[in-house]
Amino acid sequence: APTPAPRHGPTYPHFPIVDRYGLASCVVVLLLLFAMQLSTPLLIQTFWLMIIRYSHAFLTLHASICNNHQKIHRQHFAKSEHSQDEEDDNDEAITDIDIDDWRAFRAQLVAAGNQDDGSGDTKISSSSWAYNSGKMIEKGSIILAKVEPDFCYFGLNQQYFHKSVMLVTYHEENDFTKGIILNRPTNLFLDDEDFLDDNGEPYFKTDSKNSTDADNNSWRIWFGGDVRGLYADDSEGGTEIVCLHSIQTELARNVSEEILKNVFTTNYEGARKLVDANEAVSNDFWVFAGYAGWSAGQLDDELNRESWYMISADSETVWNELTDQRDDNTLDPRNAGLKSWSTLMGMIGKQDEARAVSESFADLSLKEWAAESILFNSTLPVVNENDDLDDLLKSLSPSISSSIDSAETFADLAKRYINDGLQGTVLRGSSKDRSPFLLSDQKLHKCSMLVIQDDEVLTVGALLNHVMTKTYPLPLANGDDVEFPVRYGGSFGIPGIIDQPIIFLHSKPELKTGVKVGEPVRKSTKEIKESMIWICSEQQVGQAIEAGRASSSDFMCVKGFQIWFKEDIPSNSGILAQLVTGDLEVVDETLVEEMWKVLSMQARLSLSTLENNFQTSLLAWSAGGKDDDNSSPPFVYDSTVTTTQLADDSLRYWTEAFLLGGVVSAGKYDYSSGFE
Repeated sequence: APTPAPRHGPTYPHFPIVDRYGLASCVVVLLLLFAMQLSTPLLIQTFWLMIIRYSHAFLTLHASICNNHQKIHRQHFAKSEHSQDEEDDNDEAITDIDIDDWRAFRAQLVAAGNQDDGSGDTKISSSSWAYNSGKMIEKGSIILAKVEPDFCYFGLNQQYFHKSVMLVTYHEENDFTKGIILNRPTNLFLDDEDFLDDNGEPYFKTDSKNSTDADNNSWRIWFGGDVRGLYADDSEGGTEIVCLHSIQTELARNVSEEILKNVFTTNYEGARKLVDANEAVSNDFWVFAGYAGWSAGQLDDELNRESWYMISADSETVWNELTDQRDDNTLDPRNAGLKSWSTLMGMIGKQDEARAVSESFADLSLKEWAAESILFNSTLPVVNENDDLDDLLKSLSPSISSSIDSAETFADLAKRYINDGLQGTVLRGSSKDRSPFLLSDQKLHKCSMLVIQDDEVLTVGALLNHVMTKTYPLPLANGDDVEFPVRYGGSFGIPGIIDQPIIFLHSKPELKTGVKVGEPVRKSTKEIKESMIWICSEQQVGQAIEAGRASSSDFMCVKGFQIWFKEDIPSNSGILAQLVTGDLEVVDETLVEEMWKVLSMQARLSLSTLENNFQTSLLAWSAGGKDDDNSSPPFVYDSTVTTTQLADDSLRYWTEAFLLGGVVSAGKYDYSSGFE
């Protein structure tokens, strides 16, 4: 039979049943029929995820066919003016469904699916929407930090990722994924001359004689991520600037890349061109310093570990949050954009989860990170790395260490450090009212540490207060084994020699006379006496126990070291830099014996010994010197928690997470089966 004449022009040989409505109609009908056969929530969810994955391809193909259909129709069919006008109106309505709108169409599909299974994980309105897109990564997606299960990782490290909202600006599955953090506004405003090119010169120099304040633009900065971020140096490629905007002029499109519909990125140079062309002002841009990056497959792995929610949202949702941040004159960077995160969590139906983790340990740590990293003021002291050591020492307050009576005494210590070394000296963590180890290296907060080597190249220390869950069996000649709780000495072994060796220490007077067990960590000289703590071998330990001269509790078994390398400027490198700033303090020799006795009370780490070991560690630190005057310690911003308490909590979380194997305090330990 002859083929009927097409209603809107010729059909295509490879798609004989497809016209402007045919493909969409067939797809919708088939999918609806298939959905009616599904009976379980799991299958329904799988069905809708399948629609999400392929809806873009269907709609793009359909739009392309319609566009070609139009052209062929106009070439081959002449109609009346009235009919042609109607035809054009229909064509425009159909071709509006293109790549700019497919996310919104997909959102409607997901919303329908969620209504069927009762999940309610999507908010769809006529103006804005957002939904959980599973593990689908694509340019323009929103990444929301997930806080459950909370093992406090982002409370202990990389706090800026905790409750972050990120926009994916680039994604290539086999290459790289790049995103910017949207909810970390700073109070830093930069002028045009603050932006430098690859040669370190300002992109635009102001002519001070002929320019006015109106000629100098002010740009507010957002923290965009840790890669080439605010504090990146030349070795890291310097700071990368990303400017977000919604300007749609021809020039704007030429200097920008569209990330979402009505959301564009450009660099500072592109933004300045738009300002110079009077097509924008600096306030029309959101300027991000740095970005977050993932290597191929890395973000997929993190999604599988449930570190993030992958969200699809419209541009209005993005601009609403960014505009609120920009226009809120009362906004304090220490709020760290927590409100934006909560808003988006609510839009995907996770408001209960958001409320459950409000004001958590990680929230407070994030606020402290913000206070330290994105709250800018002019009252902070600046230390020039070229300052002379003597000048630095003269500027020290006598209270920089409670165990040092004066700056002159500290100067003597520095000279000893340079001339004789600190080997055999016991150090402890800072007694400042705000611990320098609150946000990183928590293992050094209120630590007790022995310097076991100090030369012109490096300083090696062994932490004494962190008992692990492991024990070290030492075989005796009679066939028995003696178990020693292993103490975490630090992250490193001796470079190029051996990784994470075991060392034994003791301070028992009876083992220092007669048949000596080991030797002092620091031998005596004319100027200094030998150290109270001795180091010995496994064989010597075994012989002393077999002879009845000692028991296992007289020794400390330590695995691993802390290492500081020395550089050209002594006061700005190695362990001396931390002594100069008061991050570490020297313990007076007369207090070492008491510290040792307290630390000897610790047992192998377990759930039952965790609390006692932790409190004993703090007690040993207190025995090493007086605290600074902490009668009125500062509070974490907008909370009732002091920075001192938060630092102690941070150390406890570190102990649980890295030594015990999981955070008990976060309620994630199952007493019947252990950690999840």
